[in-house]
Amino acid sequence: MHFLKTLHQRLIEPKGLLFTLFLLLTILRVPNFAEPYWNGDEGIYLTIGTALREGGTLYTSIVDHKTPLIYYLAMVDNQLQFRILLYVMMLLSTAAFFSLARTLFGRLKTAGIATLLFVVFTSLPWFEGHIPNGELFVIAFVLYGAWLLLQTSVVKSFFNTNTTIKKLQISQKENLLLFFAGSSFGLALLTKVPALFDIIAFGLIFVFLAWRTKLQQLKPQLWSAGVFAIGCIVPLILSIIYFYAIGSGQDYLDFGLLYNFKYAGSWQLSFSSPVLLFLFTLQGKAILLGGMLLLLLGLNRKLSPATQFSLAWFWLALFASLLSNRPYPHYFLQVIPPAAVLVALLFTRERGMTAAAKNRRLALISGSLVTLLAVLVLLNVGLYSTGAYYKNWFKYLTKQYSQQEYFQTFDSLMNDNYAAARTITTTRLKPSLFIWGTNPMLYALTKTVPPTRFTVSFHIADLNVYEQTMRDVELARPEYIIIMNNEARELPGLYTLLFDEYTINTQYQNFTLWKRLPSSASLLY
Repeated sequence: MHFLKTLHQRLIEPKGLLFTLFLLLTILRVPNFAEPYWNGDEGIYLTIGTALREGGTLYTSIVDHKTPLIYYLAMVDNQLQFRILLYVMMLLSTAAFFSLARTLFGRLKTAGIATLLFVVFTSLPWFEGHIPNGELFVIAFVLYGAWLLLQTSVVKSFFNTNTTIKKLQISQKENLLLFFAGSSFGLALLTKVPALFDIIAFGLIFVFLAWRTKLQQLKPQLWSAGVFAIGCIVPLILSIIYFYAIGSGQDYLDFGLLYNFKYAGSWQLSFSSPVLLFLFTLQGKAILLGGMLLLLLGLNRKLSPATQFSLAWFWLALFASLLSNRPYPHYFLQVIPPAAVLVALLFTRERGMTAAAKNRRLALISGSLVTLLAVLVLLNVGLYSTGAYYKNWFKYLTKQYSQQEYFQTFDSLMNDNYAAARTITTTRLKPSLFIWGTNPMLYALTKTVPPTRFTVSFHIADLNVYEQTMRDVELARPEYIIIMNNEARELPGLYTLLFDEYTINTQYQNFTLWKRLPSSASLLY
């Protein structure tokens, strides 16, 4: 009984509760460190990270279509280190979210509920929380920026209505906090473009506060908003200057920034209803978002600051997750922090609220959460199985599964990839490899860099750069070439090269491994 009493007391203290949440996050993520190289996006990040370590130039010698920071984060030596980096960042994110939730709710218990939801839904496989997706790093930088914002008097004055504008002090420390908070949001933008909508959400704090303020009291808020905005923009400007300085400025604009517009508009929905089709267009989504933000602005004095901000953040994050309308679970990770806050708000009673105000708040929060569920259903977002994930790991831990059997539960390519990797990496210290198809995990596993700018065939097809790709392969003549069985597209000239200068090394279940003939190797010298 004494133990239970002590445990209960620890749990109702901020440090004890946060430590418990850290422990839960750690337990949920332990299996992450035993996974094979199986995820395609992670394989691309690590492959590009390898290329950058070896002196490659992002967007020029090696290409993907996201903003640059995720690839520089992936410049670690292996997948385990990448997972450890994510784990540390999520620990810090949890602490920052807990601090934000305490500010929003003012109650430790409610903040604990919100943070518990945050930890669970960003860690479990449902939304691919176990993989170092860009969205998780975006969440981390956003929450670090939010934590810095919460240290400023202007943001405190928004959430604490007892603080008056006259007490606000625009000091050097305040300016630095605002600038570095903005810079953290800017780093989120350099990790993935949809972070722009998190920036807008937190920027709305200044708008909502100004809407409640007399004209003569606007100066400190406008100054604070300007410093925050400058902090957000500076990382982007510096990144453009950097890539132009190394001769990759146009490639950065084409692939790192502008390509996102093409990507966002290329997905075809399967709806038959013209109303649904319109609502999922960029115009339809913008109308809904704009209407909701105007409604929240109109209810400025009828909603608490916490409710008003949380609803705005939720709708902007939902819009961000739907930019491309793709049903990928990890896109919806960005919605989890504000959604966790909204769920916790349902359990929060605000003092002095009338029955009408309670009903209004309940309707707005419930309607928002129901909208998220409806979107997941309509887009047929296939959440990953969590029960099977932990069950398979337990079987592996208790030696009911061999490592080979366990790896194969992640992807049917695993047996073939690991067998091929042993062949590829035992012949020489730095093997060379080209894969025609989609299997970036094998590049990452073997720590090889493709001889072309692209890591997967669908990028080559999407940009119609077949001739350039084939020229790169012919020039490099890699020691090994893999042809994926499920790749229906043909790379003109590839089979001619294979029949002339290569021989089949191994025919695997999912691909064919070709090895360059010794006689053709001499042609390179």
